Amino acid sequence: MSGDRFELPLPGELAHMRDGLHIRSHGSGPTVLWVHGYTMDSTLWRPLWELLPGLHHVGVDLPGHGGSEPLEPGTTLPALAARVLDVARAEGAARLAGLSFGSTVVLQMALDAPDLVHSMVLGAPSPAGGPPDPAARKRYIEMMMLRRMRGAEAAGGLADLWMSAPPDIFRGTERHPLLRARIRSVVARHSWAELDNGAMVALSGHVHSPGDLARIRADTLALTGSADMPVFHANAALLGGAVPRCRTGVVPDSGHLPFLERPEEVAGPLAAQLTNTVRHSA
Repeated sequence: MSGDRFELPLPGELAHMRDGLHIRSHGSGPTVLWVHGYTMDSTLWRPLWELLPGLHHVGVDLPGHGGSEPLEPGTTLPALAARVLDVARAEGAARLAGLSFGSTVVLQMALDAPDLVHSMVLGAPSPAGGPPDPAARKRYIEMMMLRRMRGAEAAGGLADLWMSAPPDIFRGTERHPLLRARIRSVVARHSWAELDNGAMVALSGHVHSPGDLARIRADTLALTGSADMPVFHANAALLGGAVPRCRTGVVPDSGHLPFLERPEEVAGPLAAQLTNTVRHSA
């Protein structure tokens, strides 16, 4: 895919706002709702959407990301999931896909709306309240300090700091310069308001216990990049043991962002999971 195809809408792609959330859609068929990771937006799904014809893809920009309204301080994970569930219901999406923090939101959606969510795929699975990567926690503190020192002028520096390793969140993109440049352009326009107002604090305070995860009824596929950080492999193992209908897999030659780094490799497993129309009873 050329650089222009990262930037330009796909043929027939539509965009609109719903209750303060920016939404993109493409294609026709069963509807899949896609939820991106922290500091990203729904434009990054385009290469994967092209590889998954026969589906109606709907990407939502989370609050504080992309074209959506800011994330309000004090917003809890269930409250955030409820807003995205409203989009899923409006779009008729019984299939969900989430990457990294997006998978946290998707798991909460599956817990809160078991009758709606039939199937889901999770990349770099991240149940809420799991052990953080130590390097990621250290980097977040460094970003807060840079923001306080330089304010709005720190935007570009924050993007570069956030994408540098360790932590290894973006290390896998180093082998894909075009993708890395595209992600950097998205991260650089992130508002970073949560570094000022602490809006991520309430979100990060939620916990998905093994008992919670055992209540999920959706058919689930959790994929982890082979070179991802150890905590995310542990997360996948937790889900595989706790979620009743969860399969796990490893994407070769991929880091933390397998859906973005290796779209050709994940397209087949994702298509098989997301086009499955079987609905299991509780």
